[in-house]
Formats: sequence, C-alpha cells, structure tokens
Amino acid sequence: MSDDIKAIDIMNYLFTKQGMDIFWGGPEMQLVWRDFIRRPDLFSKGMTTEQFVKQMDEAGYEKVFIAALKMGSYRQRTLNMDYTNEMVYEEMKKFPDRLVGIAGYDPFYIMDSLKAIEKAVKEYGFKGIYVHSLGFGMGPDDRRLYPCYVKCIELDIPFSMQIGHSFEALTSEPGRPINVDQVALDFPELKFVGSHTGVPWAEEMIAMAWKHVNVYMGVDAHRPSTLPPNVVQFMDSGRGRHKCLFGTNNTGLKLNKGELLALPIKDETKKAVLHDNAMRLYKL
Repeated sequence: MSDDIKAIDIMNYLFTKQGMDIFWGGPEMQLVWRDFIRRPDLFSKGMTTEQFVKQMDEAGYEKVFIAALKMGSYRQRTLNMDYTNEMVYEEMKKFPDRLVGIAGYDPFYIMDSLKAIEKAVKEYGFKGIYVHSLGFGMGPDDRRLYPCYVKCIELDIPFSMQIGHSFEALTSEPGRPINVDQVALDFPELKFVGSHTGVPWAEEMIAMAWKHVNVYMGVDAHRPSTLPPNVVQFMDSGRGRHKCLFGTNNTGLKLNKGELLALPIKDETKKAVLHDNAMRLYKL
C-alpha cells in the first residue's frame, strides 16, 4: 500500500540551469560542494520544467514546492541566493497542478518584501513562505521576522524556515528550535514549519511541535535513512504523525521517497508525512 503513495515535497529549489547556478554560486555553497559533497550525481546542473516533471512522475510525486529562496551570505554580508518570485512563477505556471510556489522574504527590505509576498500569493497562487535566516544571523524570534509573521496570518499561509544547525559556513546558534517557543506564544494563529528537523537540537524541535498546535516539523535536508531515532519515533507517534512534513531539499526525489518508505514506521504514518499533512496544512 505504501508504494502507491504520491508524495508531496515541501522543500525544493528552482531546478533550471539559472536556478542551479544561483544555488551553487555563493561562497558558502561553493565550500559545501568542495568539502562535503560526496555524491555529485544527486545534484542536477539544471533541467527544463518538462524534464523535472518527468522525474516527478517516475518517482511518484504529486506536487513539489519550489522556494524563491533569499539566503544571506555571512562572508559577503549580502544575499548569497536571491531568487525572485517571478522566476519561480515562470516555471510553476507551465505545470500549475504539479509545482507549488513558495515566496521568499528579504529582511533587508521588509516593506518591499511584504508587498512581493502579497502579490505572489494573490496573483501567482503561491501557498507559503520559506526563509533561510541563518545567513542573516537571525533566529525565529528576531524582530525583523515579525512583520512577515503578521503577513502570513493575514494571507492565511504557512511560514517555514530553517531550524537547526547550518550545513553551510553560516552561524548556527540562531537556529535553536527552542526560540520558536516565543514566536508560537506571540502568534498562536501562525502556522510555523520548522524545516530541517532541528538537528542537532532535534529534541527541542520535537518539543515545540508537540507543545504548540500550529508548529510543525519539516523532515527534510537530512535523508530519511540518516534521521535521528527520536525524530523517527516522534514521526510515528500518535501526535507526531500529523505534525511532520516531508521534503527532499534538492537531494533526490526517488532516493528520499524510497528511504522514507523503507523506514520501520506504520503505513498510516508514511501516508500522512509524505502526502496528507502537506495537503491539509497548505490547503492544496
């Protein structure tokens, strides 16, 4: 039964050549490629939208979220990655039933960014926001993110951000999951997704998803076969089953789905995490 589940990937990036050039172009990501990438075959150098959707079909995906990522560079004190919402929309509109746009947020230009988010949601049909705040040295309780939280509540869309350590040469301390606590208390209406599992503070991320009704855990960036035991246990628990969402973080559609299906967890958990939770939370 689990092999028939059509997955929804809530964490992916612009797959075109232009998109991949931007993704790997900054100094921090170049260091990641040089020092850590052991399987370059997992990462595409770019493809057409048609080729990407064909990969989705072959791997059994219903939808993939494409984030208009804006990531700060600790070394350059500027944007490391700067995708516009329009770049994502150009590809998304070719397959609007398969590709889901997720807007970016730039804390350097708050008002301009909020206007761009509203346009992306109301005119382009984007379904949420993703923020990579560690490059800006910002945790979830940073005041510069609060206007974005208000906008998400107004538009009734989820807010997602990287929570946990930074794999790149960026500061990690702002990613402590316990800092989500203050945000969830200040904005109980905000649907908050802590992406990247919160590792190495996964227990804190689990606690936040367990405690707060509107806080969720993104099971992405870490391949399912490498997930800490406490994350797998929470994901398969009665409460955690409905609080975890699946993503690949651009590390292979077929590989990540196959590894999650291979985990020793209940079929109902696999279906909820791979598909149903994203459908419900993002109103797909």
